[in-house]
Amino acid sequence: MEIDPLADALPPRYAIESDDEDEYNPLTTQRADQVPIVKIKIEGHFTTGCPLVIASGPAGNFWADGADLGEQQGAIFVNNIQVGFLFKPSSTRTVVLVSEATTTLPLWSMNKYVNDILDRLQPSAISILDMYPIQSYISSEPLPVHEAPVRYLSLRNISLDPFQNFAPPNILQSISAAFMSAMNIRTLSSSHQSNTVILLLPSSGVPRTAPSKLLTSRLSRPSGDQAWSVEMMVEVDEKLFGVVGAKRSCTWALRSTPAGSAFGLSKKRQNLAEVGEGSMYI
Repeated sequence: MEIDPLADALPPRYAIESDDEDEYNPLTTQRADQVPIVKIKIEGHFTTGCPLVIASGPAGNFWADGADLGEQQGAIFVNNIQVGFLFKPSSTRTVVLVSEATTTLPLWSMNKYVNDILDRLQPSAISILDMYPIQSYISSEPLPVHEAPVRYLSLRNISLDPFQNFAPPNILQSISAAFMSAMNIRTLSSSHQSNTVILLLPSSGVPRTAPSKLLTSRLSRPSGDQAWSVEMMVEVDEKLFGVVGAKRSCTWALRSTPAGSAFGLSKKRQNLAEVGEGSMYI
C-alpha cells in the first residue's frame, strides 16, 4: 500500500491490507520495545514452605487494622515503589503479605510480581482476602446490600459455611486472580497439591480498575460506608488462617486509627516506610 505524504487524514481501516506487515501501519499505537520493564525487589528474611496469607487492597487494609500483625519484617518493591508489606506474626507460623494497600498494580506488572513472590516464599498454601462489588454481582437470587455474604473461590472442592461460592459467570480480575492462576499452574506441574482460597468481602463501592501506570498514593482506609462489621471480620480472620492449616492465639479487633492511615501507621512511620527515607520498617 502506498502512502500519500500530503494526505490530510490517515487511510481508512479497510485500506490496511493483511499482507502489509512490513509496511507503515497507522493503526499501530505501541511498539514492543515500549512495554514497561518490571523490576521486583523483595527485602526481608523468610523461611520457605510456610503458609501465606495475602490481604489485598482496601479489604486487606481494613483487615490489617485489627489483625495484630506485629512489626513489619520485610517489603516488596515494584520499580522502586513499595507495593507489599511483609509480616511474621508471633501468634502463627504464617507469613502475611499486605498487598496494594497504598497503590494499585497495573496489569503489565501483575505476573512478574506474583511469580517473584511465589518463587521467593514457596508457600505450602495460600489464602487471600479481597472484595467483590455487590451491585454488579450476577446471581439468580439477588440480595439486599446489607445481606450480601462473604464469598469464596478455591482450587479444591471445599465448603466454608456460612460463606457462599463466588459463582460463574462472575469473574475476578484483581491481583487475587493472578495469584490463584499462578498457583494452579504450579500445582498442575508438581506432585505437591497446594490449595489457594480467596475470601471476598462484599463491597458496595465501584470496583477499582487497574491503572496504566504504577504510582504512589496516600495511605488510606475504607470510609465508614465501606467498613465491615466486627462479627464478619472475626469470622473471616478465623477462616483466612484456618484454610491454610494455621491457627491464631489472638482475635481480630478493630482499632481506631487516624484518618488517612493504613493498618496503624503513624505519619512519621509512613515516611520511614517509603523508599529512600532510611528504613522500610514500620
